[in-house]
Amino acid sequence: MRTSYRLVLIIGSLVMLVLAMFFLGLLMGRDPAGLTEVITGGEEMNIYKLIGFAIFFLLFLILFMTGLSGEKSPRIIIHETEMGQVRIAVTAVESLALRAIDKIRGVKEATVAVEAENEGLRFEVEIVSNPDPERNLPQLTSEIRSKLADYIHETVGIPVIDSTVTVTKVTTESRARVE
Repeated sequence: MRTSYRLVLIIGSLVMLVLAMFFLGLLMGRDPAGLTEVITGGEEMNIYKLIGFAIFFLLFLILFMTGLSGEKSPRIIIHETEMGQVRIAVTAVESLALRAIDKIRGVKEATVAVEAENEGLRFEVEIVSNPDPERNLPQLTSEIRSKLADYIHETVGIPVIDSTVTVTKVTTESRARVE
């Protein structure tokens, strides 16, 4: 939602609040503007004052909450190239990173978090590993770092400046692979 639209909603909601407070003042027997005779005919019209207060107060609440709330825009990574800007959502980069990691033998599950910095991307990877008799965990994490950096740099064009791989669990179950 654009800022100008939100500003109009908030100002409109404040007008509704003023009108609601005016009707509440009429209900309490106070007439700050001297309009009691114009708006209502006397004490028997209290129900109309109450309805007016309720309507304007509800409109205030609806408009105010609409003006304050808004859809969050997705986090975007902006990379400058000689041809212009490349904009890619963080969720897209995370999906690409998961695709690169899932191809590595010995990784059963993975989660990825991305942080964008001026120099490049920083990844935090958590994996559940299947033990591989040919490789130990330091070799596996090193392979994950290198393949992740290569795949992201080739696909997105943004260098990976750092990646942290944490092995959260080691399982003995094997995962069916189609290669």
